[in-house]
Amino acid sequence: MRNSGRVAALLGVAMAASIIVEAMRPTAAMPPFAQAYGMNCEVCHSVVPALNAYGRYVQRTGYSSLDAATIHRANPLWFGENGTYDTGDGTQHHNIQAGNVAIHAAGYIGDDFTFHAHQWIWQNNAPGGTDTLWITYNNLLHRDGHLFVGKIESPGPSPFSQFFDLSAFAAPEITVGEHTYQNDGNRWGSKLVYVRPTFVAEAAYLANNGDLNTATDFSNDTDKTFQYRVALARPDTPLEVGVVGNTGVLQVSDGRADNYNSQMLYVQLDPQHNVPGLLAMYQQGHDSHPGAMLPAAGSTAYAAELFAPFFSGRTILSARSEMTNDGLGTVGHSAAINAEWMVFRDVNDRQAQGLMLNGQASMAQDNSPTWQMQLWWVTTVGRLR
Repeated sequence: MRNSGRVAALLGVAMAASIIVEAMRPTAAMPPFAQAYGMNCEVCHSVVPALNAYGRYVQRTGYSSLDAATIHRANPLWFGENGTYDTGDGTQHHNIQAGNVAIHAAGYIGDDFTFHAHQWIWQNNAPGGTDTLWITYNNLLHRDGHLFVGKIESPGPSPFSQFFDLSAFAAPEITVGEHTYQNDGNRWGSKLVYVRPTFVAEAAYLANNGDLNTATDFSNDTDKTFQYRVALARPDTPLEVGVVGNTGVLQVSDGRADNYNSQMLYVQLDPQHNVPGLLAMYQQGHDSHPGAMLPAAGSTAYAAELFAPFFSGRTILSARSEMTNDGLGTVGHSAAINAEWMVFRDVNDRQAQGLMLNGQASMAQDNSPTWQMQLWWVTTVGRLR
C-alpha cells in the first residue's frame, strides 16, 4: 500500500505539471522499466524506440504484463531533451532547435492500474502541450481486458506511436478536402483492448487531440471517431498481421457533416537472422462530404518500409516509399531514408539513460529533398528502491 501511494502521488505531480505547463514525430521509450528489471533495451525494442514482438505485447497490455512489484522499485518519472534540425522548416530553416524538453511518467498504481504521461514542458521553443496522458484498469475479463481512459494512442500498429522514423506515415494522416484523418494520432477518449496469446482486439471512441483543457470537448465541430484494430500477434513471433478500421463524423466549413470511414490492412515483420524487417500498409477511405462544394471521395494510400539493425542493434537503417490519392485529383508520392545510432546507454540501479542520434532524408513529389536530424537524450530520476 505504501508503494502504491507513492506512485499515485507521483502521477499526481505529473498531471499537475501538465496543467501548469510537433514539428517532428515524437519518440518514446520507457527507461524506468529497463532500470527496474536491470535489462538492456533489446528485450522490448529492435532499436529504441521501435518495438519488437514482445515490446508490442507489453504496449497493448498497458504495461500490465510486467510484474508490478518489480516496476514499483523504479521512480516512474523520467526526462527527455530533443535537439532537432530540419531544412524543410521554413521558420528554423538552418538552425538547431534545442527547445524541446519533456517530462514523462509510466508505471503501476497498485496492482490493477497502470498509467503513462508525456507532457512537453518546452516544445519547438515555446510552452509545450500534452502528448499522452492515460490511466488503464487491467483487471477485466480474467485480466485479458484493459480499459484505457485519457489521451490515448489510437488503435493501430505500434509504429504509429513508437518508431525511429522522424516523420509520421502519410496513409493514416491523409487529407481529403477539409478532412485530415487522425488514424495514428494520440486523442482524448477511451479504449478497450482484449489481449490473448495469439491475437489482440481493440476498440476506441476518440475525439480531439488537443491539450488537457480540451479533454472534454465533444462539440459539433470536433472530429469524433470510432476506431478498431484486430490483429494476429504473439509476443514470441516476429510476424504481425492486422486490420485497422474506423468510422467518424466531422463538421466542415459549410456546416454540413462529413461522414467518413477507412479500412487498413497492415503487415509487420521484425528483423530476424540478417533478414530485414518490414512494415507495409494499404488503406482505403470514403468521405461523404469532404468540404464545401466538393463531391464524395474515395481515397487510397499505401506505405512500405524495409529496416535492418546493425552492430548488435546499436544502429538501424530504413527505406520507405509512400503514395496517397485523395480521390479528388491529388496524388502524392514520397520516399524517405532513416537512420539511428544509439550513441550510448547506461542501465544500472542508480539510473537508466541513453543518447540517440536520428537522421532522415525526405523526398516528396515536386519538392526538393529535405534533411532532418534529432539528438535525443533521456534519463530516469533516482535509484531503485
